[in-house]
Amino acid sequence: MPPYSASRSVGSIAVNPTSKYVCPACVFRNVVSSVRRPKKPGQPTPLSTRRTFSTITSVTAINAKKDIPPAFRELYHALSALKREAAVYTNLSQLELALRGLESENAVTRIAALGGADGRDTRRLVKVLLADPLAAEAEWEKQLSGLDSSDGRALLIRYGEKLELDQRYPLLRTLYLPSVILHNHNLEILVQAAGTPSEPTDARTQTYLVPGLETPLSATGRYSTVTYPVHKALILSQGFEGITALLTPPSAGSSIGKSMIMAVVDTPWGNLSSDHQALHPVNAINLERAEEAIGTFRQSLDNSFNYEHAWFDSGLPKVSAWLIEGTEGLPAILKPTVRRLAETLVADVENAIEKEDFEQMEKQASSIVPRSTRELMSNLLANWAEAAHTELRNQLDLAFAGKNWRKLAWWKLGWRVDDVTHITSDILRQSWLVDADRGIVYLAGRIEQAGLLPSSVSADTKKPDFNPYAKTPANSIPSESSTFAAAPEKIMFSDMFPASAPSPITHPLSLSSLQDYPIPSIAQHRQHLLSTTIPPLQSLAQRLLLQALSTTALTSILSALVYVSVSTTSVYEAGTVAALGAVLGMRRLQKRWEAAREMWMGSVREDGRRVLRAVEEGWRGVVREGGRGERRDEEVGKEREKAREAVRGVRDALGS
Repeated sequence: MPPYSASRSVGSIAVNPTSKYVCPACVFRNVVSSVRRPKKPGQPTPLSTRRTFSTITSVTAINAKKDIPPAFRELYHALSALKREAAVYTNLSQLELALRGLESENAVTRIAALGGADGRDTRRLVKVLLADPLAAEAEWEKQLSGLDSSDGRALLIRYGEKLELDQRYPLLRTLYLPSVILHNHNLEILVQAAGTPSEPTDARTQTYLVPGLETPLSATGRYSTVTYPVHKALILSQGFEGITALLTPPSAGSSIGKSMIMAVVDTPWGNLSSDHQALHPVNAINLERAEEAIGTFRQSLDNSFNYEHAWFDSGLPKVSAWLIEGTEGLPAILKPTVRRLAETLVADVENAIEKEDFEQMEKQASSIVPRSTRELMSNLLANWAEAAHTELRNQLDLAFAGKNWRKLAWWKLGWRVDDVTHITSDILRQSWLVDADRGIVYLAGRIEQAGLLPSSVSADTKKPDFNPYAKTPANSIPSESSTFAAAPEKIMFSDMFPASAPSPITHPLSLSSLQDYPIPSIAQHRQHLLSTTIPPLQSLAQRLLLQALSTTALTSILSALVYVSVSTTSVYEAGTVAALGAVLGMRRLQKRWEAAREMWMGSVREDGRRVLRAVEEGWRGVVREGGRGERRDEEVGKEREKAREAVRGVRDALGS
């Protein structure tokens, strides 16, 4: 290719390096406009010139539409739906690999070669499988054997026209080599050092198909793992080390079979017996014997007979056949490796959904409370309600008949008006359901200990919002009734115990279980009474006293004016006016203040009854509905149903 010259002309415009910088896009636009012929009047615009750039898809578009072969579109859309609806049940990296395999008819088949402490033995195995006995030892064979693996990075082997080693990426190195097997079967092999598992399980077997690539983080020095899914996995064990783990096949319920994972053991004494290999998915090979066979054949073609015997004795033919099995790419036919990967994904999603259903059933069965326990809790709740109503009646009777309440009589209001708040607050704090509040906390602990608190509550078990002030007595205090009738917000049971406050019960109470139950709190309603009913009562007392004193003062002034202005008026006659005003003021004070006290007493009693009734009904709902097994979350159930529907769609697309 000739060297680039900056002064080379583009179309009819020459770009001089000494001139001012010109944008390449502008140059192209100017060239197009300069070569465009002038349009004659009335001549239609050619179709090619009318085409806009919006109809052209850029090759660098991020969300460009993928050209899926028509034979694979149904399966591609089904797997996309599986990714959307069952993301929590499947391995997304494997699913992306399956989707990528449907984007072309001859997709790349990725195989992982795992084993060895440093990956040297695994590279020997890959070199033997990819070597061409009919050709001399290639340069890539030497480089693959002498490759330095001290940095611990994995090696990705791909086909390339020239031998090239790309080490730019921190996760892995990429080796491009001209191998006929890689080219003909469109293969790429991931070589990674991996220790032999000490305990083979289905989860560990799954990790063979999704190996992790580790890279150090510069900020913390720790390692971050990136998954690199493959279609097939070849596991190598050197000698008898770890052979017990490799001899254990996947469980019967595993969706991973021998076609996707192959385990080989490098031994110096040849193959295991055929009966033993039939029972266990492990193949005995002899790498040294295979290397000798290839070297002998390369020395002379006359050694073909010896090569054939040595090659079959090494056990490599079975591994070589497994390597290229299912990699044939035919027009409009899905590759077997891609099909097996999709089937494995579907089977894993089905197993995950069934496992979650089974765990849900077990949890539901284990959470059922016996009927005797439910009856015991119901009796305890009835006893508490009876004791609470008795306490409310007796304690309030004692409080309203006590000395402190009598201090608020109307005729003592003149020197006791500032004590209204203090006296009424003491009555609520000391005589309004104090023992009932402690008792319901203890009973809540007993109910939670019995397992009657459900973790989820359906809408039909919820009680209506409690509002003890919905009905206000008709004989309410004028101008203060609106304040007394103010309704509190919905109070949850969890508001009864702040996070920082110690619980009076020794058993830990799961307050989060009661978020859906609008059970009123006695302590909260006591605080509501303190903040909504006492200030208006205090204000009314001060206003009534001020009105009485004002009336008395005004009539006294009027009496004095009458005595002074009318000479015939005696002192007794003028004093009658003052006395009448004082009587009217005190009478008004007595009538309205006593009515306010009676109304406040009745309101406190009635609110206590309503709170107790609401608390009892709420906890009876807990005892009645709780402990009947965990109800299935509707949202989770819908998600599992959508996942099953997506699985059925993939099954239909696969034709299985």
